[in-house]
Amino acid sequence: MRIKLAALLLLFAGTVNSFGITLDEAVKTALEKNNLLRAKREEVKEKFYDYRMAKARLLPRVDLFSEYNKTTDPPYAIMNRMEVKKLDMMGTDFNDPGKSQLFRTGLKVAVPIWMGGKLRTAVDLTKKEVKAAKEQLKKDENTVIYNVVKAYYSVLAAKAFVETAQLAVRDAEKHLKVAQATYKAGIGLKSDVLRAKVYLEQMEENLVKAKSNYSVALRALAVAMGEFPEGELSVDGDLTYKPFNFNLDELIETAIKNRPELKELKVRLSQTRDMEKLAKADFLPQIGAFGEVFAADDTAPWNKENSSWAVGVRASINLFSGGEKLYRLRKSRIAQLKVKEYEERAKKGIAFEVSRAYYNFVSAKKRVDLARAAISSAQESLRIVEKRYKNGLATITELLDTQTALNQARSNYVAALSAYRQAVAQVYYAAGILPQRYHDLVE
Repeated sequence: MRIKLAALLLLFAGTVNSFGITLDEAVKTALEKNNLLRAKREEVKEKFYDYRMAKARLLPRVDLFSEYNKTTDPPYAIMNRMEVKKLDMMGTDFNDPGKSQLFRTGLKVAVPIWMGGKLRTAVDLTKKEVKAAKEQLKKDENTVIYNVVKAYYSVLAAKAFVETAQLAVRDAEKHLKVAQATYKAGIGLKSDVLRAKVYLEQMEENLVKAKSNYSVALRALAVAMGEFPEGELSVDGDLTYKPFNFNLDELIETAIKNRPELKELKVRLSQTRDMEKLAKADFLPQIGAFGEVFAADDTAPWNKENSSWAVGVRASINLFSGGEKLYRLRKSRIAQLKVKEYEERAKKGIAFEVSRAYYNFVSAKKRVDLARAAISSAQESLRIVEKRYKNGLATITELLDTQTALNQARSNYVAALSAYRQAVAQVYYAAGILPQRYHDLVE
């Protein structure tokens, strides 16, 4: 059974509402406008283009080139002449051929045939980096939603505190009228009237503070939503009780499956295996093909006095690098062990977070029941003392102390409801399912 706080408190009418925003609207606005999330989405795009660049390295590379050189160095001067015309063997001084120049324009092609698996592994690495970035984004989205939910229910709590403060002012005004009536009837004291006036002023001061806190809470919600904290804002709904029940073991199991931190660590572990593949590839040969076609001239670029082409295959393997390859391989294997330890540590930490959230929820739920019962007891106590005071059997101090106890009971109930709602959100957040389940918090 849902018990609305409005059944116990008067509706708050002292705040000007430009519009009332729902929890769902607040979350959607935050997901759209939060600056951190927007930056993270751009980061995902960055990682995606890293992946596309890695895939592009699997394809042939084609370069258009144009070059010029001028030299008096005998070997290069002779080669320049041989590029464009037949060399006069009898009329050439090979020791001092003079200066020569050459323009070359053409295409170069390089094709990776086998790089020891490095290129394919690099593609896998960057693809997994995109996946890891998306898990980081999900983690930040969870946090943003959680902060919005907390801020939203803090606003509802602040609004309810204003309502309790208004009730306290109304009750204080009633007690002042009773004190004045008993004084006029000759069965009360002048000091009772003064004491009741002071008490009313204290309640009015508390109402001013409550309204200020409500305004601050609204601006805190605006910031959580990614908005600038200015202008008029209000929330739709009241702070209410809605029953929830959870099973701790099921929550832990759900968290292990859904928390984006663990999913990211699984990706990181897979990446360390790819790093091991890259390290092993250093021990394998690398094979590539190349080709070139160009036009040459000794008078101007883009002219074609002669043209040539060349194709070939190149294979290489490193024989010795001072042990660098072996150390890189060992490092990659150590990185796997490190990430595995981080993963186990994260699982234990998440299980603890879920347990803490669960027991906070259990405690908050009991506090709601106790606070609700306390209001009933305080109301009955006030009814008795009010009757005794009217008959001259109780003092003004006893009456106002009893009223203070009721005010405190109302405030405790508001605080308990707020803590309960936020405890439910904390359970969903710890279990990694808040984005799918925050709708359950809505009436």
